[in-house]
Amino acid sequence: MISGFSFCASRRKNFPCSILEPTCCQLVKEMPMIRFDRRRVLTLCLILGFAFSFVSCYPAIRQEETVSVPPSYEQYSKEELKTKEQSVQEAFDGFTEGIFRDSILQNTISLHYYLTDPKAFGIEDYPITLGEYSSQAIRQSQENNTALLAQLQNDFDYETLTESQRLTYDILKATLETSLACEEYPLYYEYLSPNMGVQAELPILLAEYHFYSRQDVEDYLAILSVLPDTFAQLIAFENEKAQAGLFMCDEGVEQVIKGCQDIISDPENHFLTEVFADKINQLGELTEEEKNQYMERNRQMMAEAFFPAYQSLIDGMTALKGSGINPGGLAGFSNGRKYYEALVKSTTGSGRSIKDMKTLLLNRLNEDLSAINEILKDNESLYTQASEFSFSLTDPEEILADLKQKIQTDFPVLETETTYTIKTVHPSLEDVMSPALYMVAPIDRLSENTIYINEKQSGDNRMLYATLAHEGYPGHLYQTVFSCAQAPCNLRRVISFPGYSEGWGIYAEYYSYSLDAGADSRLAQIRAHNFSASMAIYALLDIYINYDNWDMEKTAAFLKECYGVENSAASDATFHMIVAEPGYYLKYYVGYLEFCQLRHRAEQKLGEAFSPVEFHRFILETGDCPFWLLSQYMERWMAETEQGAAKSDN
Repeated sequence: MISGFSFCASRRKNFPCSILEPTCCQLVKEMPMIRFDRRRVLTLCLILGFAFSFVSCYPAIRQEETVSVPPSYEQYSKEELKTKEQSVQEAFDGFTEGIFRDSILQNTISLHYYLTDPKAFGIEDYPITLGEYSSQAIRQSQENNTALLAQLQNDFDYETLTESQRLTYDILKATLETSLACEEYPLYYEYLSPNMGVQAELPILLAEYHFYSRQDVEDYLAILSVLPDTFAQLIAFENEKAQAGLFMCDEGVEQVIKGCQDIISDPENHFLTEVFADKINQLGELTEEEKNQYMERNRQMMAEAFFPAYQSLIDGMTALKGSGINPGGLAGFSNGRKYYEALVKSTTGSGRSIKDMKTLLLNRLNEDLSAINEILKDNESLYTQASEFSFSLTDPEEILADLKQKIQTDFPVLETETTYTIKTVHPSLEDVMSPALYMVAPIDRLSENTIYINEKQSGDNRMLYATLAHEGYPGHLYQTVFSCAQAPCNLRRVISFPGYSEGWGIYAEYYSYSLDAGADSRLAQIRAHNFSASMAIYALLDIYINYDNWDMEKTAAFLKECYGVENSAASDATFHMIVAEPGYYLKYYVGYLEFCQLRHRAEQKLGEAFSPVEFHRFILETGDCPFWLLSQYMERWMAETEQGAAKSDN
């Protein structure tokens, strides 16, 4: 069984593991302002014209939780039929709850992050594990997912389920099918990507591992104890990839090694030791003697497990350096394009082909460039001013308070009471973390939310307003709490489609440019379109490098033409970043464009009956799901909205 944890960029990057969503969210850095003139736009269009994962794993459901549904109800009376339907519905609830429970037990960190009080959910005894990382585990996951899909389709009559259960059924079925498509290529998974890999995410997850009770402290120390074995699995998996000719290139190896070295560079004053002491001192049920004992045990586990585990990873990756035979993207591997297609479908939640995604990206890119040119045509000086644009608010607390109030015009009120804490990324992690990230709140304590700001990556606070819109309101924090509070079952609270969540984050970020425009709204519009165009180009490069097999030279030529990037080091860094994280930008930007497409369709269909508040309510109440499914359910929502408007007119 594969299991794991992960960030999201700005909700981090996902790596294949369980159905559990990563525990946080990070943001992509925007490319610098570009000078867009009409000649450049035309040239750009010509060039472009030629031009869990989210992998879910569900353990098999225990036999006593399965139910056989009769093929026909004709033999039953109405009362008997009602009883049978209730029985099937109750069995379905048990089925989904079983998947939820078994899934979160595959990784103790996931268990802790999603549940502050496992006992309240009937979970008392559980293994301490960080999951399994091997091709064998992926193949076992494939068998389990196949069995679960068959059980879902064979044991539960769709028409007998409630409307809410049918949506859960559809989402679960889509999750299993996209997971199975990725699991066809077990050795193509990459658990050690430089920025979103297990080794990069673990320190923040450990730092944010809250101590609600003595048991949490014991579990935390036990997690540290299994790190050497977990990292040994990771190295063994990388060796297997190397033997199959699927190992990462040397640039990726060097980035992973440097990241690990940074994490363990100062063992005597490590930030995890400091954070552990702070958390222990805040745990009121402990005596001073017990606190001191725990701090000593932690220092011992850091010395005997944490640091040696990271050093073993450094040694193992150093030994494998030179084993990578493909210097480029996934297209350079024999089944790379097939895996990329499956990966993109899984991460974006879009039903579009790669070709159709290109068209979607190119169309929006041209729209953004044309919009910028239209604004600049009568006043070229606005370009220079836009390069220096700053939102009027730069203090994080003031920004979040302002966003929370202003979004009520277009978004439904968040009924669940929430609090948030703003923290800064520790200096040892600044080089490997995104500019910002949101830590997902536990499903049994939605009021607790944390947003991290990476001061080194985010630079000054001139653009922090948009960043916190992505991470806070109406972005990840708002969406997570709203959707989780509305979810009908625990499984729906932890299933996540990165394209939905990250697309929503970009949607929120773009929207924020209309809320705090500074002195001149035209400058905010230019920055918003520039932000969108930058994301489009990164997303296109993702496809060109990982699907069309562009090399470093083609990438450099493309960036020079689009951005005037003369610095080869900058274009090389972009190339290596995309090679290391295939599909990364697509889940953000394609997800965003899918939301834009849905909104445009709803506005066209509903006309004056369209309400931004009700549209967003529909999106949030439906929750994480693939866009093709969201589109189907939106048809029903639009029909109901039209009927309601017609009744009001009469």
